[in-house]
Amino acid sequence: LLVMISVVQGYTLVGPLQHSFKVAMNIADTGAVGHTFTQAVAFVQWGKFAMTFGQNFLLFWLTPIQRVYLSMCMMFVGCLIPPVFVYLMQTQWIGVVFLAYALTGLSLGIYECNFLNVITPLGPLTKSWAIMGFPGAFAIINVVGFGLVSFGMPVQVLFWWIVCCIPVGVAIFYYTVPGAAVLSSRSNGVEAMSTATNTQATIWRSLAEWRRWALKLCPFMLANVVGHFVMEGALPANFNAYNAHYVPLFGPNENDFLMEKHRYFVVFFVFVGLGDTLSRRAGYSFKLDTYASNIGALIFGLVCCCIGMLLTTVGIAVVGWLSAFLAFWGQGFNYAVAAKYIDKFVPKEHNLAAYSLWMFAGGAGGILGSTMVDV
Repeated sequence: LLVMISVVQGYTLVGPLQHSFKVAMNIADTGAVGHTFTQAVAFVQWGKFAMTFGQNFLLFWLTPIQRVYLSMCMMFVGCLIPPVFVYLMQTQWIGVVFLAYALTGLSLGIYECNFLNVITPLGPLTKSWAIMGFPGAFAIINVVGFGLVSFGMPVQVLFWWIVCCIPVGVAIFYYTVPGAAVLSSRSNGVEAMSTATNTQATIWRSLAEWRRWALKLCPFMLANVVGHFVMEGALPANFNAYNAHYVPLFGPNENDFLMEKHRYFVVFFVFVGLGDTLSRRAGYSFKLDTYASNIGALIFGLVCCCIGMLLTTVGIAVVGWLSAFLAFWGQGFNYAVAAKYIDKFVPKEHNLAAYSLWMFAGGAGGILGSTMVDV
């Protein structure tokens, strides 16, 4: 859980920190430069999209554990760029935005599927806790962190916090996860996939045997496309809609009930965190022993996502809290359902390929959502 949090905190650069990053560079929300900034942020999704599956070919010479270390180093460098170049050196060059978000996206694309693959021998309970690192990381930055910002803490402290946590995550991973995974797999009489040395042969074999696992994975991939589209589109849309110093809670023309912007988003991310965290635990609590039951669970999650996205368009701030809960409940629930399905029903030798393909599809949805924020 702590290792996942340390890396995923870097992903929070696409949240409210994205707007803080933009303000620090004196970039307006509208106009050509603002649009360029939005496209630069979308490099997170392009990087994830490229590397979730591409790393199986480009990094075939590295084991999954080694890829995890590489991704954490890339995340460290990507997260170091905003506080150093923008807040310390006061640079206004838009290229640093592209570089920071590209490194973050490439790192996430490598990290997520390999980390989930490495901890597979530790069992479903461990994985159910690990995947809660996503809402946990967002809660730390967007609830606790921005709660402190609303009381006067400089926002650049959050950028430095993210940077400092990554080496801690590397140390925890080094001293705990790989050894525990190997011991667990040996005790179960299973060879740990994380110790495989010929990953290129594994991915080619998985592709050659796609009929055994890929066809049934298609509904999970489609759900991941929709979930990422909603997640990457709804969040920035809310940041841009409620970016005045005070947010009118009951409509843009209603000024009787106002809330300071940072405090509004603290509450907003409480709903995000509750929806995402509770749904991931809920997804793992159901048996889902048949393919039909898994499809039914996916449909439930998709309905929640779609309702959440539709509520985002209402333009009423208090409704935005409900939309956040539903959108992230659906995404978190389907994430857990898919992860559990892959570990339970996909042949073990195709575990990494399945995670890669599933996340590759999600990356496509993330690109669509993040690039359409200005639309």
